Amino acid sequence: MRKKKIIKEHLIKPDLKYSSENVSKLINKIMKDGEKRKAKKIVYQAAQLVEKKNSLPFLDVLEKALANIKPTLITISRKFGSLKQRIPVEIKGRRSIKLALKWLIEGARKRGSNKPMSENLAEEIKDAYNKSGEAFKKKENIHKEVMSNMTSTSSLKIK
Repeated sequence: MRKKKIIKEHLIKPDLKYSSENVSKLINKIMKDGEKRKAKKIVYQAAQLVEKKNSLPFLDVLEKALANIKPTLITISRKFGSLKQRIPVEIKGRRSIKLALKWLIEGARKRGSNKPMSENLAEEIKDAYNKSGEAFKKKENIHKEVMSNMTSTSSLKIK
């Protein structure tokens, strides 16, 4: 059998303005075609808009929003004989934050092109903070899928 490579953990430097790894990850996720300056500008403008609307520090709002939308369980496909089953699996911390950031950005991009991305991102962060919006709906749909597959896999013995 082939040995699996041991992948070293990639350390992400915190951003300079907020000194937070999650803000740095958000900047990297928004970045397209290597235009990091533009991505930073979008995130920092969204941060200013969030602070104006909520009168709370941006980091606190972002952390609470990520906590509200990050999943704890997700389903994966496994093959048992000729059947394919969706099995619920627990997610570790880094992957759940990665999925939460991905859903947050997807929700902001779906909001439409008539407003700037920074406004869309600020609204999506605010909605995730208030447990609504596209990203929170995505988390709820995943959670419903996991719960529906919990009952079907309870009789299976998984090694």
